[in-house]
Amino acid sequence: MVTAGPTGAAVTVILPHYDCAAYLGAAVASVLAQDRPDLRLTVVDDCSPDEKWIPELRPYAGDPRLTVLRTSRNVGHLRIKNKVLESVDTPYVAFQDTDDISLPDRLRRQLAVLEKDRADLVGCAYSYIDEAGRTTGRRRMPRNGNLWMRLGRTTVLLHPSSVVRRSVLETLGGFDGTVRLGADTDFHLRAARLYRLRSVRKVLYRYRIWPKSLTQAPDTGFGSAERRAYTEALTAQEERRRRARSREELLPLLVAPPNDIDFALARVELGQGRV
Repeated sequence: MVTAGPTGAAVTVILPHYDCAAYLGAAVASVLAQDRPDLRLTVVDDCSPDEKWIPELRPYAGDPRLTVLRTSRNVGHLRIKNKVLESVDTPYVAFQDTDDISLPDRLRRQLAVLEKDRADLVGCAYSYIDEAGRTTGRRRMPRNGNLWMRLGRTTVLLHPSSVVRRSVLETLGGFDGTVRLGADTDFHLRAARLYRLRSVRKVLYRYRIWPKSLTQAPDTGFGSAERRAYTEALTAQEERRRRARSREELLPLLVAPPNDIDFALARVELGQGRV
């Protein structure tokens, strides 16, 4: 049985958004339609260039589980997550990308694994979809992520499809707050040294691949200069962890740098009641 936080919710879902109005409504709807309704959803707009995204959220303005915020400047999804985590009081935290869709039983099945298997971070299998939402393939993540990492594999979870104990995020300092991309892999590498990483083998998440997504855009996608530079830095840091001769020497290397950009979060009015 999942123990709810002071608010009565078991899990807070964090959904960053930037200039992706076309898919935002479907992403939010998929979270609010979960068959585990004891959740909170925090949508954070990363200072989008216009307000086209706001009407997409108005149909959900009356749902008390939804909170909508906006950053005072554009900072990237990792810094946003760190900032939101400062006020999260639920025992679990889940993630959702604005152009993806969670299937209705996603959170129920992942929370069950967190409790039954005493896991600390749980992903799931996912299907690939294109711009129009057509399924183009699927991928299963290894059931035991720790084992696969020991065998040399670094990608054992799709970050936006994961659910994690809040205590894990607190101990590890959340995500690397100095970058805009790539730090999900860094987080998994750090977490695997202290915690149990598992995945549900059933497809519970629909992951959209399209030209404007962070992993496909020329400036931020796989193979981009920015991503290559961060991968090199990540590899060097992981090597330092491998050389640690004691737990006392290792632990400081597992804590992420805090956010390097100062910004504020402000509540957004949707126009049909306050959310």
